[in-house]
Amino acid sequence: MQVSNDTPALNYVEYFTKQLPVDLANMAMLRDELAVRQGALSAAQDAITDRAKAAQELATARDQAAAMVASAKDREEKSKAVAASLKVDQDNLAGSIKEFEAASAARETALSVREKTSDTREMHQQTTQDDLDAKEAKLFADQAALDARVKAFQAKVAALSA
Repeated sequence: MQVSNDTPALNYVEYFTKQLPVDLANMAMLRDELAVRQGALSAAQDAITDRAKAAQELATARDQAAAMVASAKDREEKSKAVAASLKVDQDNLAGSIKEFEAASAARETALSVREKTSDTREMHQQTTQDDLDAKEAKLFADQAALDARVKAFQAKVAALSA
């Protein structure tokens, strides 16, 4: 009975010649597999990091979109208010234009009546002036005739008195 070791002693020559190349090949395969697994683990960690960044960017984008929608709704409300105000102004302007046109038509009618009245008065004044001119001419003719008669009468009286 062996007290120190139950297994036979290791033969190093046989180990180095037969078993070591097999163990080295197995270790190389394990190293490659470990590298692949480590790469997969790194890729998974990168994917988790990328997903976290994407989730954060998505939340930021949603917040920005919500802000844009709120801003657009606010602008739409302001635009509707401005459009309503412009519609009221346009209606008021249309009413003012109609009132102006009606007042302008009334002034034109009144002006036309005044022009006709003025033309009638001018024609009447012209007729009266022509009549007065004719009467004045007749008066001058009658005055000249009267003066001629008076001179003739004075000449007769002077001839009788002399």
